[in-house]
Amino acid sequence: MSLVTPFVPPEPDVAKLRSITFRRIASSEGELAELTIDVEGNVHGVYGLLTAIADELQLGDVHFSAAVSAAVKKHKNLFASKTSLSIEQEIGLFGELMVLEFLIAKLGPKDAVTAWQGPISEEHDFVFSDVHLEVKTTINEYRRHMMRGFTQLVPLRGVPLSLISIMLTRGNDESGLTLAQMVSRIRELAEGFRPKVDDRLDVLGWRDSDGGLYANYWTKRSPNRAYSVDDRFPAITLERLKQVVPNYESLGDLSYRVDLTHFKPDRLPEPLADLVEIFQEHS
Repeated sequence: MSLVTPFVPPEPDVAKLRSITFRRIASSEGELAELTIDVEGNVHGVYGLLTAIADELQLGDVHFSAAVSAAVKKHKNLFASKTSLSIEQEIGLFGELMVLEFLIAKLGPKDAVTAWQGPISEEHDFVFSDVHLEVKTTINEYRRHMMRGFTQLVPLRGVPLSLISIMLTRGNDESGLTLAQMVSRIRELAEGFRPKVDDRLDVLGWRDSDGGLYANYWTKRSPNRAYSVDDRFPAITLERLKQVVPNYESLGDLSYRVDLTHFKPDRLPEPLADLVEIFQEHS
């Protein structure tokens, strides 16, 4: 449902409101303002809001932006502020989608999307028969990654686990992509498996209506690295805590940061080897 009226600056501040959008339209009668609201089963509520805006314009003789602001305050229960992912969640999802993009190119959409198990199960981020991948992404200048919980870095069913370290930095519209652009790219590459991609995006908190909130352009800072989560890896697990912490069962949660900057990277099995690069001196 939309309201169209002659436009008088400034624009209404609705960027962070769900279900409501604004645009300026050029016409032969001059520039127009169009306010559009998704009904979503609440026709009467939306109609009441638009009527309140029209009343403010016609009876209150106020600017369009002020009319919108006043009407939204009166009908605040219709709208909830948009809530974007945290910056940590944003770059984390971006990193996983970078890996998914690589896998689609290497394995095809079916096998790549099927391997992306992290969002929908207790598995690691990507699951293969001979290796599991846990993806960690940072915008730090060093390979410092946040670990959460006691089981994130525990190999499952005897399958080797590798941590994939991705380093991002801010770019621009020529050198990088926003999260929304990356989501669009993956959906296109996924072809008929897009519904499965959308299911996983939904679990991770992605909402198409919030796409405009992600203004950062991201690009790789450094090559990806892989680190085998084995006996030498500094992972805190319940098995290790059991050996040194009294009454370890009483521990409720755990978060810690691992600095892999000077840690020796490892290789991945084919056909995943090209996902990461190896320092020449470690070849």
